[in-house]
Amino acid sequence: MPSNLFLVRHGQSEANIMQKTSKAGDQSLYTEETMTVPDRSWRLTELGVQQAKVAGAWIAEQGVGFDRAIVSTYTRTRETAANLGLNVRWEENRVIRERSWGEIGSMSKQDFARLYTQNKAYRDSDPLYWAPPAGESIANVAENRVRNILSTLHRENARENVLMVTHGEFMWATRLVLERWSDEEFLERDEDKSQTIHNCTVLQYSAVRPEDGQISDKLTWVRRSWPVQVDGEWTMFVGGWEPFDRKYFTNEELLEKADANRHFFQDSFGS
Repeated sequence: MPSNLFLVRHGQSEANIMQKTSKAGDQSLYTEETMTVPDRSWRLTELGVQQAKVAGAWIAEQGVGFDRAIVSTYTRTRETAANLGLNVRWEENRVIRERSWGEIGSMSKQDFARLYTQNKAYRDSDPLYWAPPAGESIANVAENRVRNILSTLHRENARENVLMVTHGEFMWATRLVLERWSDEEFLERDEDKSQTIHNCTVLQYSAVRPEDGQISDKLTWVRRSWPVQVDGEWTMFVGGWEPFDRKYFTNEELLEKADANRHFFQDSFGS
């Protein structure tokens, strides 16, 4: 695998503004015109451009020379990549595009809850495997598209440094695969607001041990950083490095996991 893999979420987009105001109860931005805009076409806001510049300056300060730079084909990621201001040559790849939201992509949360009652109930009960009507689940993105791009990097960019500008849901799916989360670990993080992937979050994976610079055979550490304003000044919040590795289980540990779920029927049928 690469020695360093940076994933950057796009900056704030106009669609993010629509979603934010809708969540606050204001549906006025969902008009006949805006609800027909393809998801790939949304532009960054002025704030989104500023976030990209702040994130790009911080990435440059890390002193990592990138051997490959990949950007999603969506407009908001193209704008973000350009505004990072890094000296790289970008290649577009639709594999790292946003998760498909299918029929509900241009719909407010309130309309989704009203028109797709059963599908919403499925989402609430099983967000990892839930898929919007005609859309993708996080598990789909992880096992299909994330593994696709990681296989490419394994073949073509071993021990190199790679930068990708992508989307929040794709980054969630990447964490699921690279950090080898169990279903339960995903659900815990999905409920944890401190794990939010903010606009222009930089997710940095490294095979270089932070304390002494020793290089591992695989990506083993991760940290998250994102732009914030402090007293009116832009800076990057930089999280600490966290190690991760493949997990193995004994028979007893697997049974312990199973016992976390209750039985619904006490007697075996047909006995």
